[in-house]
Amino acid sequence: MTLDQLLADTKPALSQIYAEDLPELTQAKDWQSKYRILMQLGRKLPPIPEKMKQPSLLVKGCESRAWLMHYYNQHQDQHFFVLDSEARIVKGLMAIMLSLVNGMSNTELKKFELAQAFDKLNLKPYLSQSRGSGLNAMMARIKDCCH
Repeated sequence: MTLDQLLADTKPALSQIYAEDLPELTQAKDWQSKYRILMQLGRKLPPIPEKMKQPSLLVKGCESRAWLMHYYNQHQDQHFFVLDSEARIVKGLMAIMLSLVNGMSNTELKKFELAQAFDKLNLKPYLSQSRGSGLNAMMARIKDCCH
């Protein structure tokens, strides 16, 4: 498997998460409902093959091991991401983040308030402090991708 294949498999899944699952997550009233959706989101994305999980891709600060791959299309000025994690809840949380930013330009990504958009989903009160720290580390890593 190549990065191109992973991107091709991930892009429609992230689009579906953005269009269908985020509204459902926003409307979910209790933590059990939100948790169930998060666990399902992690299954919608293809795993990164073991041989591609390089130490440089690990997101430092995450409680569980999580990998973030990034591709920048200079001709179209668009950022694309692929992710994986050993923990399904982490993969679900990361999938939400990436569904919000996948395909953005440099300018859009620099201006976008990922933390604010994520806060609207009202998930942080239910997450442990270490998971919250991991989310912040992931947000910082995404922002670092801007050239």
